[in-house]
Amino acid sequence: MRKLYVSDLDGTLLNPWGELSAKTVEKLNICIEEGMAFTINTARTPATVFPIMKGVNLNQPFSMMNGVLIYDPLKQEYRQVHYLTRETAMVLLGIIKLHHLQCFLYTLEQGVLHTYYDSVESRSLNKFRNERIMKYDKKFTEVDDLSICADRGVIYFCLRERKELLEGLYRDLKAVRGAHAVFYQDVYNEEWMYLEISSDKASKSSAMNTIKDLGNFDYVIGFGDSDNDRELFQVCDETYAVSNATPEIQDLATGIIPGNTDDGVARYLYKVLRDSQTRM
Repeated sequence: MRKLYVSDLDGTLLNPWGELSAKTVEKLNICIEEGMAFTINTARTPATVFPIMKGVNLNQPFSMMNGVLIYDPLKQEYRQVHYLTRETAMVLLGIIKLHHLQCFLYTLEQGVLHTYYDSVESRSLNKFRNERIMKYDKKFTEVDDLSICADRGVIYFCLRERKELLEGLYRDLKAVRGAHAVFYQDVYNEEWMYLEISSDKASKSSAMNTIKDLGNFDYVIGFGDSDNDRELFQVCDETYAVSNATPEIQDLATGIIPGNTDDGVARYLYKVLRDSQTRM
């Protein structure tokens, strides 16, 4: 039986500072080198995933931006990209403006990710931008109006605000044909929620099924911590929540493992590897 192990990043594989510990990197690389199939499934973008994971020798395709992108690290190319149509992107921009909110708009142009904005009046988005510039040297491009980007290959919208500011927009988005929204807590700051919008063809679950098919895997074991991992858990044969996971995700999981402060996922994988070698 071909098994694939897949982990979320924030709150699960990453520590509370949004980083991989040296111990996690070491154990993951040992597992991969000894033949364990491991991958990731995250809401993060390539601009932060690539630098975060650079020390891990990933050799399986992985999913980013809630299933919008599937990237092959061996071929160094995108295996799948889900674009929003220009019409859907314009509708989404209109609804966001009706709710007097700001967002970041992401495009993939000739294989290169671009992040656009036309306002950072939002305190949370301004902080989001500044943190990523400082930590990852991520590039943000200011434009007069985001509508000029609608035909540039739009793949994603990201908003981060207090829950009460986003709830109405989230409800309205359910009526937009061709769009899929994910609404979940920021694991690093309880003050804010994320609302991320992409094509209705993209999801953590659909991406996982594609990756499973690409590698001809028979059995998938998933690791997560928050509500945006529900879709991942739905298509896994076995699931584990880290001890810092939300109660809802813990209830859905097959079992509970040590938390992200204790290298829980890497320690679990390493134990599975050593136990399998002992039985041989």
